[in-house]
Parts: sequence; C-alpha cells; structure tokens
Amino acid sequence: MEKQFFRSRTKRTLRLMTEKKDGTIIRRTINSAAIEGVTVLLFVLAVAITCKFIYDYITIRDARKTIIEQKTELNNLTDENEALTVENATLTNKVAVLSEAVSKKAEAEDVLSQETIENALPKGFPLSGSATMAEAQEGEPMLIFSASSGINVLTTGTGVVEIVDADEAYGTKIVIDHGNGYRSVYRNSGTALVKQGESLGKGYILFSIGKENEKLGYQIMLNEEYIDPLTMIEING
Repeated sequence: MEKQFFRSRTKRTLRLMTEKKDGTIIRRTINSAAIEGVTVLLFVLAVAITCKFIYDYITIRDARKTIIEQKTELNNLTDENEALTVENATLTNKVAVLSEAVSKKAEAEDVLSQETIENALPKGFPLSGSATMAEAQEGEPMLIFSASSGINVLTTGTGVVEIVDADEAYGTKIVIDHGNGYRSVYRNSGTALVKQGESLGKGYILFSIGKENEKLGYQIMLNEEYIDPLTMIEING
C-alpha cells in the first residue's frame, strides 16, 4: 500500500482595520502573495542600499587614497622643483663666473697677443748707447751708425735668428725674423754673438762694438721688400 504525504502550505493574510469618525470599521485584507511580494521588494531594496553604501564607501576610500598619493607626489615634485631651482641658480652662478673668467682670460690673451705683436715689431733703437747716424746714399734703404767702443748692437724687437752669414761690405750679417712679414738686418764686422735658430727677446746683444767694428748697417724688410728704417725706428734724445 503506497502512502502519500502532502506538505501543507500555510497561507498568511494581513488584515487592516480602520475606524472612521462615524464609528464605521473598514477592513482590508492583504493576502500572503502581496506580503511576500512586499517582503521580497523590501529585501531587494535593502540589498541595493547596502551594495550602494559599500560601493560608495569603496569609491570614497579609493578617492581619498588617490588624493593622498597625489598630494604626496605633488609635495615630492615641489621639493624636486625647489631643489632644481637652487641647482639651476648655482649652475647659473657658476656659468656666470666661468664666463667672466673666460672673458678675462680672453682679454688678457688678447692684450698679451697685442703686446707680443708690438714687442716683435722692429721699432727699437739698434744700439745700447748714442751714435752718429746717416742714411745710405745708394742701394736699398739703410741707416749707417757709427758708435764708440763698449756699445752693443741690440735686437730691435723679439724674433728668431734666421740668418748668420758673411757680408761682403761689413763682414757679418744677422737677419732676425720678427713675424708678420717683418725682418731686421744688422751688418757689422764684429763677431756674431748669436746663432741661427735662436729665439731672442727685444734688446738682446748681437755684436759688441770695438775699435775695428764701429760701423753698423741697419735695415728693415717687410714682405721681402726693404723699407725706410726711419718709418719704424724709435729714436729718443
């Protein structure tokens, strides 16, 4: 014999009674389906509110975290910017100092270069003391000096000894290359006191005047051409 069991389902209803002013009672009945529907709706609404609250909480928390990170990064960037500003100011100052130093060095080198060029020009007097002077009447422009014993023949500018050689008229010839196309020529019968290739300053001794070599023939060349020494030479007294 087969037995069947049936599960009974309890139905719930909700009755609402309201009383009017005249004493009439109004009864309203809400069946279980409506109650269940309202219950489900309230549950769904509660879940939705809860989810919305959790979502908002997470969103706000992440936003705060992002703001804190951005503030930290901004502070770091601000510090880096300040450090770079200080470093830039320091480098600018160093560049200014270096530029000034380079400028001064260039000016000093320019002055030195001008002094070097000026000192190299054969403008000096070719003797260490007084002497009589006459201009050569023939041939290339030349000054002829007659000096006393003990006076020295001097370089009239800085330069390099280019030639030390015999001279038909005077005995010995010394040619000094001063650069920039200038050369000075010293002709004397004494013994040359310098050698070819030597670098000499202005006022270096080339010959010593004695009784047998009192004459000095002095010439200046510019770009392989003889010029009048009087246009260059500085005579004091």
